[in-house]
Amino acid sequence: MSHHHDGNEIRVLIADDDEHILQAYREAFSDTDSTQQMRALDALAAELFEQGDAEGDEPHFDVVACSQGDDAISLAEEAANDGHPFDVVILDVRMPPGIDGVEAGSRIREMDPDVEIVFVTGYSDVPLEELRRRVPPPMKLHYFNKPLSFTQLAQDVADMVREH
Repeated sequence: MSHHHDGNEIRVLIADDDEHILQAYREAFSDTDSTQQMRALDALAAELFEQGDAEGDEPHFDVVACSQGDDAISLAEEAANDGHPFDVVILDVRMPPGIDGVEAGSRIREMDPDVEIVFVTGYSDVPLEELRRRVPPPMKLHYFNKPLSFTQLAQDVADMVREH
């Protein structure tokens, strides 16, 4: 399954059981925020697509958020089946009461070998080695600890997609 970009859209799936955190992600990835940081991010994301600086080339993040690992799996599956797979999946490691983010990540990886997977956790109880074993390959796996800078994360996500 190829990840080609429709125009300048970066598709991001986010799963976190904390609504406040989802809100923070939405803000970090939103087009409407014209703060200095977001403009810097837009410039960075523009490099992703190397389409010159013509008007209307602002890339944007298409963000889908959910609060459970199972939902993340079905959303990712649906997107892949529709031929518009997510470019980046951001998973909270702990999402009670359902399966954890690592399990969700490993299932999403099974159906999409190319998606970039980011784990975000406030705990250090899942060692990186275990994450790498369960959700290979390491170069498509990223790991952030809470508390995190959402703007930084948005920037890193733009970088991940640009590297390909």
